[in-house]
Amino acid sequence: MSPRSSRSLPWSPMLMATALMLGCAAEQPEGEGELAAASSSLVLSGAETLLGGVSAASPLTVDVEQGRLRGKLVGRTREFLGIPYAQPPVGALRFAPPVPAHSWNGTRQALEFGPACPQPAGSLSAPGPQSEDCLTLNVFTPRTIGAQPRPVMVFIHGGAFVAGASSVYDAQKLSETGDVVVVTLNYRLGALGLLALPALDAARNPATPSGNDALRDQQLALAWVRANIDAFGGDAAKVTLFGESAGSLSTCLHMVSPESRDLADRFVMQSGACVGGMPISKKDDAHVVGAGLAAALCSEATDVVACLRAKPAAEVVAYGAASGISGAGWAPVINAADPFLPEHPIKLITKGNYNKGGFMVGSNANEWGLFQLIGATPVIRTVTELNAAIDAQFAELAPLVKLQYVTLSDDEANDTFVRLMTDAVFRCPARVLSRLTTVQGTPGYLYSFEQGNAYHAYDIPYVFGEPNARLGAPTLVEPLRATMQTYWTQFAKNGSPNALGQPYWPRYDLLTDRYMTLDASPSVGTGLLRVACDFWGALYLLDS
Repeated sequence: MSPRSSRSLPWSPMLMATALMLGCAAEQPEGEGELAAASSSLVLSGAETLLGGVSAASPLTVDVEQGRLRGKLVGRTREFLGIPYAQPPVGALRFAPPVPAHSWNGTRQALEFGPACPQPAGSLSAPGPQSEDCLTLNVFTPRTIGAQPRPVMVFIHGGAFVAGASSVYDAQKLSETGDVVVVTLNYRLGALGLLALPALDAARNPATPSGNDALRDQQLALAWVRANIDAFGGDAAKVTLFGESAGSLSTCLHMVSPESRDLADRFVMQSGACVGGMPISKKDDAHVVGAGLAAALCSEATDVVACLRAKPAAEVVAYGAASGISGAGWAPVINAADPFLPEHPIKLITKGNYNKGGFMVGSNANEWGLFQLIGATPVIRTVTELNAAIDAQFAELAPLVKLQYVTLSDDEANDTFVRLMTDAVFRCPARVLSRLTTVQGTPGYLYSFEQGNAYHAYDIPYVFGEPNARLGAPTLVEPLRATMQTYWTQFAKNGSPNALGQPYWPRYDLLTDRYMTLDASPSVGTGLLRVACDFWGALYLLDS
């Protein structure tokens, strides 16, 4: 999704009067749609009314642990953008765990998104400025202060851990439609967030070995939300973490991580699960990738860490950028010495060692089509090319995969490849996660997004309520938009996606294998890709 343009607030005496009746200070547009400081305040019973740290008389100014913030009003949403949750990860803090942000004096203007984290140019990359000083988050919250704190939804963006930014996602409509507080965030990408290297470990606290700093960024942002979201009218005891693609994998990892699992209460995973399909590295494999970076950039250095910290960020993230969707192979790392992810998620889940508060998980019918559309993977023209692609992708497992996806016609070869990769990377991991957690008694809801081409990321416009031609939705189909936004926000409120007026979505269970089909006419299905997913599920269990 592309960043939205600046929007100025329409102003009128009627709106000013309404604002005063709602107990908020009058705001006037100034410059590029920014709001001037409040020129008046409403006094109730001789004093301002305070709720959750927000002044009823001046709701665009809030106090958080680091200091005072000033946001802006867009429609019926208060927006606080570019809030630092960590110190800039530069100098000695590059390739180090994130450190909480410093406090500031006076009122910090929170009117614009912060820059994206450094990333190479590409079809998945975020537009706009980039900087290592990128560890910021954004809060979208309803204009009026509710009688009770509102549920909170924290979104982690996708981009294969090498691209993307929170500025790409406009959460205004999701907040307004669902009457929820929405938080989006940045985290370090590529080598800057996922470099694992023995030389780094020697210089770090043994309890925080290298390899998962991007996930620790997200973790610190979640801790910031727990500590501060009441200032925005949010309920710190009702936090739903959700994400798409790499953000979905991240969400799953926080659900199982001994360090993160209690920082959210519920979880929504869109196109990515941590039980197979998407890459998670073992420590030794991650060290091989890190050694490649060190050799390419600092082969002559006596102090590799100092050398890497001195390199321009653009040079660091450019390494391996042409190697594939995940660049040189940047991925979260399983490390017995790392309390964030000491074991494979499958093992943590089968031991019952994860947050059982409940989840929604699903995938899109033709996920892999996006990667062919943007040229990230080739189109398969013949059965011979299909077999070669399977050999390259699955190595010693290739013969088994070919038996599962038999194709005799060149005309069918590409459709088979898209289906195979969609099943292996996205569809079947969602079902495997549902089955493993159901055995543990966790309430879960499985879905299949099937609107239009249903490529990877094509569900995002419906969740955020923002049309996006690049993601197959120049206009949004009703009632699907309303249904999906209701499901997502109701789940955040109640732990169940169901609400009056929407098709009933049953909980997942092992016997019926039920799931919700999300298209122009949402309906319940059973047995999602049962044969194929039983096949992939067995492989994932063996690999864990």
